[in-house]
Amino acid sequence: MRKALIKERTIFMTDKYVYSVGLICLLSTCCTFRQAGYTALGAGVGGGIGYSIHHDGKEAVIGATGGALVGNVAGQWQDQVEKNKHDKSFQEGYTQAKVDTAMKNWDQNTGKGMEPKKQLVSIMVPKREENGVIYDQRKITVEDYQ
Repeated sequence: MRKALIKERTIFMTDKYVYSVGLICLLSTCCTFRQAGYTALGAGVGGGIGYSIHHDGKEAVIGATGGALVGNVAGQWQDQVEKNKHDKSFQEGYTQAKVDTAMKNWDQNTGKGMEPKKQLVSIMVPKREENGVIYDQRKITVEDYQ
């Protein structure tokens, strides 16, 4: 009876240590939720493995600490990979925008690629006589392209 009570108390204390270590690791990472999640997962797995080796609370705490460190490093690595991917995409878009702006400015300043402006102009044609034919004064409209 006494042996079962001691074993139950040891399991309770081990759980308490594992939760404490996990909470400390979560609060001390100062990072993203993903990184905190990996830290907590690593602490839980490490604590479970540490406890399963010798069924000792100290081993569980050591395992939880090691697992939390491994989880934290894995979280930092994944965050860095995502950040590098985002930075690369941003830089490609920024470079393309600069090229597009330079091409647009070049076309505007050289007149390339622009459609000519069409303007309607009214002109008065004076009365005249040509080869015996009399042409009256009239107003004509012509298209002027610039």
